[in-house]
Amino acid sequence: MLQNQNSDKKESLFMRDLIEYIILGIALALTFLSSTYNYLLYHSIAEVISIVISGGIFFIGWNSRKYMKNSFFLIIGVSFLFISVLDLLHTLSYSGMGIFVDFDANLPTQLWIAARYWQSFSYLLALLAINRKLNASYLMLGGAVIILVLLITIFYRLFPTSYIEGFGLTPFKVISEYIINLILITAVILLYKFRSEFNRKIFLLVIVSISATIVSELAFTFYVSVVDFSNFIGHLFKIIAFFFIYKAIIEIGLENPFGLLLRKLKLSDDSLRKKANDLEHAYSEFNQMFNASLPMRIINKNCEIIQVNKTYTNLFNLSEEEVIGKKCYDLDLEYLGHQCDTDLCSMKQIEKGKDFVEYELSTKFNDNYKIVNLVRSVPYRNIEGEFVGIIQNFTNITSRSKLELSMKESEEKYRTLVEDSQEGIWVIDNDANTTFVNQSMAKMFGYDKDEMTGTNLYGFMDEDGKKEAEINFERRRQGINEDHEFEFIHKSGRKLYTNLRASPIYDENHNFNGAMAFVTDITEQKITREKIDDMARFYTENPHPVLRLSDKYVLLANKTSQELFKIGEGSRIPEDLLKSVAKAFSMDINLEMEIKIKDRIYNLFIVPIKGKGYANIYGMDITARKEAEERLGRFVSTVSHELRNPVSVLTMSMEFLNNHPDKITPEINKKLREGISRNVYLLKDLIEDILTLSRIDEGKTELELNEYKPSLVVKDILTLMEPIGSQKNITFKMVIDEEIKLYGDSRKIDQIFRIFIDNAIKYSKERNIIEIIAIDQYKGKYNANDREGVLFEFKDNGVGISEKDISSIFQRFFRSEKVTDIPGTGLGLSIAKELIELHSGEVYVESEYGNGASFYIFLPRIEKII
Repeated sequence: MLQNQNSDKKESLFMRDLIEYIILGIALALTFLSSTYNYLLYHSIAEVISIVISGGIFFIGWNSRKYMKNSFFLIIGVSFLFISVLDLLHTLSYSGMGIFVDFDANLPTQLWIAARYWQSFSYLLALLAINRKLNASYLMLGGAVIILVLLITIFYRLFPTSYIEGFGLTPFKVISEYIINLILITAVILLYKFRSEFNRKIFLLVIVSISATIVSELAFTFYVSVVDFSNFIGHLFKIIAFFFIYKAIIEIGLENPFGLLLRKLKLSDDSLRKKANDLEHAYSEFNQMFNASLPMRIINKNCEIIQVNKTYTNLFNLSEEEVIGKKCYDLDLEYLGHQCDTDLCSMKQIEKGKDFVEYELSTKFNDNYKIVNLVRSVPYRNIEGEFVGIIQNFTNITSRSKLELSMKESEEKYRTLVEDSQEGIWVIDNDANTTFVNQSMAKMFGYDKDEMTGTNLYGFMDEDGKKEAEINFERRRQGINEDHEFEFIHKSGRKLYTNLRASPIYDENHNFNGAMAFVTDITEQKITREKIDDMARFYTENPHPVLRLSDKYVLLANKTSQELFKIGEGSRIPEDLLKSVAKAFSMDINLEMEIKIKDRIYNLFIVPIKGKGYANIYGMDITARKEAEERLGRFVSTVSHELRNPVSVLTMSMEFLNNHPDKITPEINKKLREGISRNVYLLKDLIEDILTLSRIDEGKTELELNEYKPSLVVKDILTLMEPIGSQKNITFKMVIDEEIKLYGDSRKIDQIFRIFIDNAIKYSKERNIIEIIAIDQYKGKYNANDREGVLFEFKDNGVGISEKDISSIFQRFFRSEKVTDIPGTGLGLSIAKELIELHSGEVYVESEYGNGASFYIFLPRIEKII
């Protein structure tokens, strides 16, 4: 019969739901028809429906607050009260109502968006606070404050503009609708998470309602006029959304209030029954455990023993009456023969929150018998979960204790053996982290043991070593033992060469658990071996001649020697060396000799090895040194000559001024002083050239970078040089764009240009033309790296440079034999080249002897490099 009643009830509910859905369809159709007649009427009907339902939601939520353990319906109810206020104002202010005549269509749009924000946030807050108890009065007060602030900002035109007549929705309104939808989607996700808190039908109806609200909000992102189609669709879906809220909250709440309001109570009752069953089961398990074979006792917070099992009294040969009520520490002293406050310490530690405390208790029963128990203390709580004492169990570990003592002694012997080992021992886990190193291992790497422990293996090597070590470690994983050499990095940063005997480590289940290696430092042997290898290669790799000779034959000869002397191993000693080698053997002395072969000069050291019957010859090409010495000699001679002339003029002029004052007329005095001044400046220039080169060689020349115009630099030089050029009737032709700007040391650039212009004047003939040309953005053979920059050409029609001398023209001290009659030190061009290279530039020369020379200087734009 009961089944028939339930069946009839379900059928009745189904029919009722069907009728309501039909009514909803008819209502939507009638509402649609009203919109075709009068859109304002349609809008008012849709909004009034939602306002009425909002009031009903508030009524249910507010009056059921005393019976609800969560705040979901309370927050929804209070929120919908204030939402209905905003919707009512929205309806009254709608275009065509004629109530708020001082406002346009922006006002109802602002009220709408405020209401929808409130609605979305109310769902979100209600779900986040579903299991919290909130104060209803504070909630109501907070809502009143918020709506007051909103209305002030809207009616005083402080709220962001949401609608502009003739334009439509503002970006704020559109973006807000999307934000509201995002909040509603979040609410749906949270609703699904807390679905167990709701009746299934209520859960589904709320989901449908929020989904309809989302569709409604999307529709309200597209309209331009307040009466267009998307606005119409939005209000239809709002009716649908509020209908399903009506179904979920009002109808089910009124028809089945206990099912809705007391659902939590039922869940709590079920939970309480389950806890009672669990508690009964736990008590049964505790009794079984307490009466098992393991000795146990219970101690209260005053350290009094309140319960023991039979096994405990048998263990210590005590009766229950002798134990119950005793202080645990007094019992230990009276019956166990020792004072012990470990139980008191255990009590304090567990009361502070530790899950358990363990200690070993050694009890001596007679002179020959002693047992060791592991005492484990755990919390003892009453039915309310309050801490009231500890439960202790005793595990006999006498055999284990003896075994541990034996193992400890063995471990101590093993550790002593490991620590005293002269060989490094290194253990890593399966992640290559160091778990153990002995003292020798740490000392080998320059660390303390604690510094290495915990550090990853790969932290002691460079990147190349890491790649190799990863391969080796993979081989350990495969179970491969092997010896190999490996290069580590010492703490000091130097290389550390080692020999490793590496083996894998496995746990008790034969799973890979790391690796162990015995490590030997072979750095000294490695370096010695490399030195021996280097010495062995010295003979073959040496670019200079190296030979080993007996008194008649060539025993060894490297490739350079073979090519130089046209000999091979076993050949007779070359005639050029025969006499010197014989002399070295006969006198048993080291000899040094110079020998010229073709156009090269070699210095040979002949070293007879006493008692071995052979001599080693070590040679060196000293052609460049000889040429440098020759140039230096010429330079010293030239400098001496150049110094001698001005010094002689200065000396003679000073002597004349001092010894013949009566013969000095104003004209003679003027000429003498001019000569003295000219020669002093000549000496100054010579000394400055030498000092400039010295600073460049020592790396002390620094550029003072600034922006300069090459045209101005050249003009300033020509102003000073034109009087000198006029002595030969030389004409200067400058073709440099005044807009060209470069970045560099303008003083050094002045020095470079001055050297080339001075050279052009020196080596030009009478009535020649000297051209100075600049090409901006030059790309060609004088710009080898295709950089941005300027090419300068200094061209004269002077004596020119021979083809033989061109390769040496920028060498220091070099002066062509064909221009010895022209004064100079041979330093100018070498200084210019060095200064150009400091500016990352390049210099080239082209010349035909007798037809002048052209010097090309390419200076890049270096502002990006600086």
